[in-house]
Amino acid sequence: MINFFDSGITEEDKQKIFSEIEENNFSDFDLNSFTYKLTAEMVSFKKVKKTLTEEKFLPGVIEPSFGIGRIIWSILEHRFQKRVNDEKRTYFNFPPKIAPVKCSILPLISTKEF
Repeated sequence: MINFFDSGITEEDKQKIFSEIEENNFSDFDLNSFTYKLTAEMVSFKKVKKTLTEEKFLPGVIEPSFGIGRIIWSILEHRFQKRVNDEKRTYFNFPPKIAPVKCSILPLISTKEF
């Protein structure tokens, strides 16, 4: 079955095939270097008028906003690490160029001794 919409045929060519079939009961149709002989039994033409009430569209870009908050969130998400043997202990592994502090010593327990 040949679908004229997928073959890239023009409206003038469709009209030519239609008129040839009406006159001679057949038409020679060339598609992709092959010649097909179309008869009136093989082809039916129908013109349809459609009313389009809604056209749905899916955008190719979901959300193109790139604010500073999204950039920081992306850095934090990609640099978040967990310890190998202890998943409760987490940390951020920043490269030196974007690290806010080069070295930090923080108390783990809040006692007077520390």
